[in-house]
Amino acid sequence: MKFNIILLALFFALVGVIFSLPEEKTASVSSTVRDAFAVPQAGLRRAAAWIKSVGADNAALAHENMLLRARIEQLNNAARQNMNIHEENRKLRDMLRLKEVAGSNLIAARLLTRNVNGWWRTARIDKGAGDGVAAGMPVINHEGLIGQIVEVSGSSSDVLFLTSPKVRVAARLARSGVFGIVRGLGESLEGDARCRMDFIVKDADINRADQVITSGLGGVYPEGLVIGYIDEVRMDSSGLFRQAEVAPAADLRMIDLVFVVAPGGGGNGGREAGGNGDKR
Repeated sequence: MKFNIILLALFFALVGVIFSLPEEKTASVSSTVRDAFAVPQAGLRRAAAWIKSVGADNAALAHENMLLRARIEQLNNAARQNMNIHEENRKLRDMLRLKEVAGSNLIAARLLTRNVNGWWRTARIDKGAGDGVAAGMPVINHEGLIGQIVEVSGSSSDVLFLTSPKVRVAARLARSGVFGIVRGLGESLEGDARCRMDFIVKDADINRADQVITSGLGGVYPEGLVIGYIDEVRMDSSGLFRQAEVAPAADLRMIDLVFVVAPGGGGNGGREAGGNGDKR
């Protein structure tokens, strides 16, 4: 504390001495002081100019970065739009193929609700008797067979999915032409829903990933609709036939838009599956 007081006293004494000097001496001291501070001041000016230039560069970089980000977002949006267009085109091509297979009498519908007790069982669509929908009509989408109409009201209908154990579909292998009956297996322990193709002759030409399609026998499902793909093949319990697990072609968890195949569109309105009986 005393040391600080002494330094302060010396400082004021020095100032007093400087101001008491003659004018010519004061000018000399001022010149010396100015010269002493000239170099640090020049350095400070250069440092300030550098800091200002760095700030300007950073602002320019930030602006450029913002522009680049905006351009990247534009490109990402364009890419997403192209993907959406590509996907829409694919669906339209699949729908055209559906019309060739199922005929032109297709009734477009959207899913309203699903059965809360199991996504693989039934769903309700927004078309009913007033739109020409009737029980027994097949339901498809751009991927393949979905199921069959089982109940109808004036403005809505219930669809029984092909993975329900109540469903039977006359089918054949697209590659080899081998016939069989596809039935739903319900939900597996893994949470997915599958089907099984039964009554396949023992010496059938069948491989994993073979495509399973509707055979058209029975008159309900138009011939050539994709049901799914062979996953696993084994002998049945009788030892007289082989059976194969079938993974449905349509992802029943993701469907939204479906088509009901009305009479004149490839089916004759008879029953092959679901609802009131298990006909083959």
